[in-house]
Amino acid sequence: MRSLQLLILMIGLTWVSSCAYKAGNPDDVIVGKYEVQSISITGCDDATQNTNLTGLAFRCENQGKFSICTSITVEFTNDRDYIFSNNRIQIDKTIGTALHQEEPEVGFYTISGNELSICFGRDCLPASFSIERKNLHLQIQHPDGCLESIMAVRK
Repeated sequence: MRSLQLLILMIGLTWVSSCAYKAGNPDDVIVGKYEVQSISITGCDDATQNTNLTGLAFRCENQGKFSICTSITVEFTNDRDYIFSNNRIQIDKTIGTALHQEEPEVGFYTISGNELSICFGRDCLPASFSIERKNLHLQIQHPDGCLESIMAVRK
């Protein structure tokens, strides 16, 4: 009887531990698709390249018989793809059809803690990130001195 109780206890503990939360790769914290809210470019060697773009969240404008909706997304995949995409949806209000267009720029990334390297072909840019709740703050250093700061929200 004592052996049976011990066996049942061992099976129960094994079952409970197998159902427990298992953290994946700690680097996966950045994996996801984010909607860009703002982009700021500062510190450029050529000051005319400095810019501050706000109000970039998904928005629609009426243009005659069409509604044009735009957004910018940043995506980090489990396969280490980095996808920066300009998105546009054109809706024909008369017949209700929609044409969705994406202009993705696809590269890859490597990660170590909160430090990234974002690469397009053989050109890699050092970057860093922080995530607070659903908010991503991404900073990318360009060779021309420009520091690109992207604020985005997880979709």
